[in-house]
Amino acid sequence: MTSLFMGVVSHERSRFAVSQSSDGLAARLAAGLRTEGLDVDVRVNTDDLHDPKLHPVDTEAVRRSIQAQSKLEREWAVYLDKSTGVVSSTRAAIAHYWRGLENKVRPADESMVTRLINIELSHLDLFDAGLASDAPWILVLEDDAMSENVPDCVAGLVGLMDDSPAPGFINLSHSFSLEELGIAHLLQPAGVSWQGSIKRQILTSQRPVTNTVCAVLYRAEFLEQLLATMRQLPFYPVVPIDWRINQALMAMVEAGMAGQDTTWFVEPGPIDQMSMR
Repeated sequence: MTSLFMGVVSHERSRFAVSQSSDGLAARLAAGLRTEGLDVDVRVNTDDLHDPKLHPVDTEAVRRSIQAQSKLEREWAVYLDKSTGVVSSTRAAIAHYWRGLENKVRPADESMVTRLINIELSHLDLFDAGLASDAPWILVLEDDAMSENVPDCVAGLVGLMDDSPAPGFINLSHSFSLEELGIAHLLQPAGVSWQGSIKRQILTSQRPVTNTVCAVLYRAEFLEQLLATMRQLPFYPVVPIDWRINQALMAMVEAGMAGQDTTWFVEPGPIDQMSMR
């Protein structure tokens, strides 16, 4: 039985093409995990899944996406501080794809929306493949995910997957800080230890929250619910995959499908997001 499905989101012209090779993080993690007795299935997705007929991109689609992004950021800021009744003035920082966009739509902005569509479709494709593998855990990496200490990462992952009860998903990337995300007030020690060689904290959250989706370990039962919720959301307006997942998490909380202890964070994250360095 497959113990872990590992998927990599990439594309043929990626500047992080090493992620697609035997020198990439996924391959190196898989090798280490197999020495620990785990059966690991790795899939690298470089396909261009965007069908312009099915998901057209034009000026209006770009404008709607920019507007939707701003609306989602406001909703997320309220969501983060719902437990305290205070609306945060900090807008969640993971809207990094959209910084600098102006009201005047340019051809480059249409290319950006097309790119976001491809990224979302790639994630959805890997989610489907991970669930089809029947693995209890699914690790999805974006191609800028790297680690300077793979043995630490391997040992930590083994420990996380052995812990019971387990959360719905675990944020593993060293991307934005907790302060930048505005979520520190939601976190507390999870009561479990990182089993790697480097000192790290494992924190649990009062409500489901994300960093980026550079490196996220999902429990299969939770991912199945998350994926179903994402597919109930309208595909347009297009938003970055980070925000699509945030949108789905808010809907799941509203429906009573997720809540306290759904999310863990490993801090500092064992996987570096190189595009943010």
